[in-house]
Amino acid sequence: MSTTATFTELLRHPKEVVEKAGDGIVRITRRDAEDLILMRAGHLDRQDAGIALASRLMRAAVRRQGDITEAVTDTFAWVDALSPTGRAEFVAEVSELIWSAAELGEYTRLLECVQSWQGTAEAYAAGLSRADDGDLTWIDDDSPVVDRP
Repeated sequence: MSTTATFTELLRHPKEVVEKAGDGIVRITRRDAEDLILMRAGHLDRQDAGIALASRLMRAAVRRQGDITEAVTDTFAWVDALSPTGRAEFVAEVSELIWSAAELGEYTRLLECVQSWQGTAEAYAAGLSRADDGDLTWIDDDSPVVDRP
């Protein structure tokens, strides 16, 4: 989501204009100069990471004549730690998200998908059992903290 504010509004009410950046990009319009953009650093970081990831995947897909499975395997060496079913699910998710993310310029879901599957691969590589190729249960950040045994 993006909003617009004038440079004069920013000068007169900086707190209110900056608060709008919590909801998305704020375009600061100026009469005699090019507009400015105000956004949270985390949003810019996600956008940069998403563009870089999408670019890597698209280059790999082009090199592999559009074969997204081979492109994903080339891009992420850790997919070998996933089961064949998990690998297929990961490829399906990425292929669903990559093109829409690039077109919309919103990469959060793509980045979360890759991060989630990478965590799964790390768990398997660390020795977690793949019994029945079941889904791992992730603990939310809101979960209570327990003492170490």
